[in-house]
Amino acid sequence: MVVSLALACAGVPGFAPAQSTDDDEPGIMEFPNLGPIPGAGQSPFGPAPGSNEPNFQLMDQTGGTVGSGFGAGRRRTGRLPGRRSPRMPGPAGMEGGGLRPPEMLPSPSWRVSRDIPDVTIETSIVDDEGPETGLTLDAAIDRMVTANLDIRGLRQELTQADADVLTAGLRTNPLVYIDSQLIPYGNFDAARPGGPTQYDVNITWPLDVSGKRQARTVVARVARTAIEAQFQDVIRRQIDNVGRAFVNLQAARIDTLAARVALARSEALLAEVTASPTLPADRRADAVDHLAFIVAEGRSALFEAEEAYDDARESLGVLLNLSVEESMRLEPRGSLRLTEPTPPVDELAALAIRVRPDLLAARRGVSRAHAELQLQRANRFDDVYLFYDPITIQDNSPFRSESATSWGVGLTFAVPVFNRNQGNIARSESNIVQTQLELSALERRVLGEVRFAEREYRRAREALVQMESGTLPRALALVDRKRNQFHAGTLTPDAFQDHIDTVAEVAQRHRESLVRVRRAALLLNTAVGLRVMP
Repeated sequence: MVVSLALACAGVPGFAPAQSTDDDEPGIMEFPNLGPIPGAGQSPFGPAPGSNEPNFQLMDQTGGTVGSGFGAGRRRTGRLPGRRSPRMPGPAGMEGGGLRPPEMLPSPSWRVSRDIPDVTIETSIVDDEGPETGLTLDAAIDRMVTANLDIRGLRQELTQADADVLTAGLRTNPLVYIDSQLIPYGNFDAARPGGPTQYDVNITWPLDVSGKRQARTVVARVARTAIEAQFQDVIRRQIDNVGRAFVNLQAARIDTLAARVALARSEALLAEVTASPTLPADRRADAVDHLAFIVAEGRSALFEAEEAYDDARESLGVLLNLSVEESMRLEPRGSLRLTEPTPPVDELAALAIRVRPDLLAARRGVSRAHAELQLQRANRFDDVYLFYDPITIQDNSPFRSESATSWGVGLTFAVPVFNRNQGNIARSESNIVQTQLELSALERRVLGEVRFAEREYRRAREALVQMESGTLPRALALVDRKRNQFHAGTLTPDAFQDHIDTVAEVAQRHRESLVRVRRAALLLNTAVGLRVMP
């Protein structure tokens, strides 16, 4: 799924946030889990309540990925205006009327950065890579792999799988039996002969003649390799989460910069109109009132953009296991712009089939299913018990004779007449077929994901090229002409602001196109299971 940009900022002429268009889109974070073990023959409904089984079931409550609830300003969708901001009827003679004032809300103390250049539309913001000391995507991924608490918790599954291998290889303990027989009630004599009393030491050694221990060990080892592949797939999905959170952070930062530029532009235009000696006094007053509302909207937009930026910081900070203070200091470093073409889709699909860890886990699940069948066949025969009596003492002292010693040996085994484990063998055979079908279905889905991701990246690049080669230059040329007309006094402030609104929306779509390309590249990496794009 292509994750739409969801950055929240209030609507303001010259700046509007990118909004998500998919209400069903998951949050940028999920609670990772290994899922059911491939080839284990487990019920898809999960372990029974209270069973002492590893909890590999999905940890969400919706049957899919769980969002965290604070993904990059998703709680603040902002106000996305149309080309023209809604205006209330104004005095006669003023084009377009006045701006409809917003509800009066207590506003914080605003500080406008005066070093922002006074330009009509700022398009170079999208190429701002952030501070030199900022966090890069590579550094974020490295931090997540080592510090993410969910990853660290699931890594214990590997330790537990090693313990299962150790347990499967343990032999059955021998039995030692000591007894005494023919103990008289009183004494044996000529009138009541018996005995002699006998003392035995017996050792029973179980013999695994069908190879059950070896079969158990093979099952445990194959299961361990499957869990390892599942753990790698969790990391793949968490890297995707970090990538989306990082792009959210980059986009939120750029939107914040754009909001500041839009506010500075509105303030500069207000100051220019206020000080203009050429406008009639009544029209200047109307224009000043209108632009004052624009500035108020710009301040509100900047406030919400900064809130969305803080949300994006905290979302990434949770994934990286950072403290709240560390999260609020996060600054991204890296460019949103990509120019690399993708390899042919057939090569990408073949690469995904080879390296995707979920496919590796499914293949190892098939091997485990075969190993389970061998184990059930070995379980047809119980252990053979070798009985050895190294010493038996017969007490002949009551008969004034020397006591006698002897030894004995025996064998005990079950006759497989009724129970030859037929049911479990049939279940294991069915499990092999089921696991193979699941593998085929997963391969089909993986190929579809790769084709979808490649197509999305290619189309996103084409849309960006079309935007930068045609729409954006024409919009900038239009606003330059209108600015010259405004300074020449042939264009009213209201009409000039309308043109700025139009071109600012084009600039916003340009930012969204860049973010879409960056997201599509990361989506392609996730679909292939390997970093094929920067």
